Amino acid sequence: MQRSFLVSWRNLTRYKKRFFFTLIAIVLGVVVMTGMLIAKETTASSLEYYERLYAGSADYWIQTNDFSFGEDELAWLDEHDVITKGNASLIKQGFVELTGVNPAQSSVRLTGVSSFDNDLFELPEKEGDVSEEGLIITENAADLWDKEIGDSVTFTDMGSMEVTAIVHEGSMLSSPETMEQANTQHSRVMIPLDVLQEWTGMEGKITDYRFEAEEGLASDKLLASFQSELSSSDAFVQPVVIDDRQNNDVEGLYWTFDIIAILSVFISAFIAFNMIYANIMERRREFAIMKSLGYTTGDIYRLVLQEIGLLSFIGTAIALPIGIWFGDLFQELLMSTIATQNITYELELTFPLIVSAIVGILFPFIAAIFPVYQAGNTPVMKAMADNAVHKYVSRRSNSIRIIAGILCTGIGMIDNVWAFLFLFIGLVLLYPFFMRAIQVMIGPLFKVNYAGKQAMRAVQQFESRNANTSAMLAIGVTLTLFMSAALESVPDGMESEIRSTYGGDIHAVKETPWQETELEAIQEMKGTAGASLFADIPNVTWQTKQRDEREFSIMSFSGDSEDAEIFQVTEEVAESEQFPNLYLGERALAEWGGEVGDILTLNTPAGATEFHVKGTVQTSHYTGYAAFVEASVLGQVLNWPQQFHVAIDTDDEESLPLVYDQLWESYGDELSDVSSATQDVERSNSALTGMNELMQGLLLLVIVLSAIGISNTLFMNTLERIKEIGTMRAIGFTKGQVRLMIIAEGLIIGVAGVIVGIAYGILVIYLNAQSEQAQEWLSFAVPWVSLFLAIAGGILFTLFASWLPSITASRVPVKEAITYE
Repeated sequence: MQRSFLVSWRNLTRYKKRFFFTLIAIVLGVVVMTGMLIAKETTASSLEYYERLYAGSADYWIQTNDFSFGEDELAWLDEHDVITKGNASLIKQGFVELTGVNPAQSSVRLTGVSSFDNDLFELPEKEGDVSEEGLIITENAADLWDKEIGDSVTFTDMGSMEVTAIVHEGSMLSSPETMEQANTQHSRVMIPLDVLQEWTGMEGKITDYRFEAEEGLASDKLLASFQSELSSSDAFVQPVVIDDRQNNDVEGLYWTFDIIAILSVFISAFIAFNMIYANIMERRREFAIMKSLGYTTGDIYRLVLQEIGLLSFIGTAIALPIGIWFGDLFQELLMSTIATQNITYELELTFPLIVSAIVGILFPFIAAIFPVYQAGNTPVMKAMADNAVHKYVSRRSNSIRIIAGILCTGIGMIDNVWAFLFLFIGLVLLYPFFMRAIQVMIGPLFKVNYAGKQAMRAVQQFESRNANTSAMLAIGVTLTLFMSAALESVPDGMESEIRSTYGGDIHAVKETPWQETELEAIQEMKGTAGASLFADIPNVTWQTKQRDEREFSIMSFSGDSEDAEIFQVTEEVAESEQFPNLYLGERALAEWGGEVGDILTLNTPAGATEFHVKGTVQTSHYTGYAAFVEASVLGQVLNWPQQFHVAIDTDDEESLPLVYDQLWESYGDELSDVSSATQDVERSNSALTGMNELMQGLLLLVIVLSAIGISNTLFMNTLERIKEIGTMRAIGFTKGQVRLMIIAEGLIIGVAGVIVGIAYGILVIYLNAQSEQAQEWLSFAVPWVSLFLAIAGGILFTLFASWLPSITASRVPVKEAITYE
């Protein structure tokens, strides 16, 4: 067995440079895939982790349609022996005493809790003790306020308290990183409930109560019994559901990671295929001799598969540790791009490593299916008589390839996400014909000297192999341009959607309901063009068609749906006379799994309520993961008679700061949130700018991988032409001319890949810009910076990849080359 592996190792490393570059390609493919899977799993796990921290072990929580309710209204809970623990909270607006800042920058949301010593909510502790009653602040707040454990913080018109714990940013407590961010984001802190009630004069009042039921008792019947107890009050109960889709729309990001992982492995598989196929074709006579000595086809299969197994195991073993490092680096860059606060996370390694190990070991075997079949079925007499690699392709095969390529390209132009993939299959099938056309176009540039002429002939000699290699580069360039175009045009599309569906220019949320006199006062403020009230009911729970628990917000609109300022109707049916009507955001409809016209049951402040889904809408609110009802439904159906939100129209963009200042001056002690369409646009653009740079770097890595494939292909081309190169040297070719010839071959392959990649990239951008699914987000615009990077990167990497094989070819001794077999 040991001798068998030594023979396999000798065969595998017969040509060391070719083996080395193939191994590097496999390693890079697995590294990129591992990194993408780690980033995907870690991001998903981190988002869910912070949601779980906020939910803790609570099963239900009681809220109110007013600002607060009395603790004595929950006396009936003592009669339910199924409740194991509970925690009451009061949330109030306040200001921390800081010098040289405006009211918005010093605003703070204080959460008073009745107990610090339970797991109904969890805080990611950094310093101190979160179970000790006192003031808990976040690491950002500690830095902004220059506070440490034991320091006192004073709150205006309230009191002072000592910092007992500093925690990492999270869903329950979070703070802005800078004073500039503090203009639009509160700091959130936690103190004992009785202290906050005393400071604010709200003794006996709370805003919510969360509790845990005995294990196994959390059910629909239990929820119904709790709802019946609260049916005559302003309070209502909801199950605690972990669902962060309103705050994070990362499905598209995960799709991008999957595409890059698949593409990297796909390119690596092509490189492995070229190497294995060339290796087997070179050993046809060897296999024929083995058969004549009594080896069976199965013996040859086992020998070749053993070689491939060594290659895949070595490549995967090297790649996995590097993949962990790359995944950690990429995750850090990703979090700094998409997160608005510092997020602590632990890398998710188990699933990514298992999948990467399986794929890393298997894909060389899959790539080798055809070459291995060729090895086992080598004709003895023919191989003994002629060791040359036959590359004859029938006209019939060419015709079938052209027809299949045209059909796949046609399917790829259909307006469908999955059909889009057929465009790349068509590219690979038609690529030899594209390459011939490009050679005709650029031929005059290379035929100015003899080395260039020989390079053109050599590219045609190994047409299939060179075309496959160039096609991989073309696909990399295509995706680079498409991703860049998407990330450049999406901000414009998002800005358009935000401004067209935001509803006013400024949204202000108050702890208590807005009164008509206050609305009139806002309308009379300087810089204000108008104001209107609306409702935003949070934490409304429901179930998907698969019975999974979900939650979102319900927002109200006034007037006809066609004139609504917070959404745009994309599909609509006739309204129902039997059930109240609502509209679902597109993401909410997709997650629910139902269709427009179906009945959806929601756990509302009025209890379980059936709604007729009248339509689906496109909106910027909660990234389309929300429901919308007419204002008349609020009190009649939802038991939500008050409105805590106001939408304000300003005279112009310059009036925004003026209106902001007046809002804080008039209602600052009650404002729980103030935001604007401009701020939402800026946040979206900032995140996408960082993502654009990250994706460009990642896709350039794919081009580097393609360049390695070019280098490997040139090594194989050179090895199969050693005798020819020796003859050329013998009749007067210099080493420099040999180097120039090999570099020219690589340049032809690279230029073809760049040209076809650019053409297909522009086509893909155009098709997506015309797509009904992406018209609102993507516009037809060529990303010129990325276009330049693709051209420069593709050609420079190709030249570098060609340089190494050219050095090897020029150093082959003439005598040895002429006698080479």
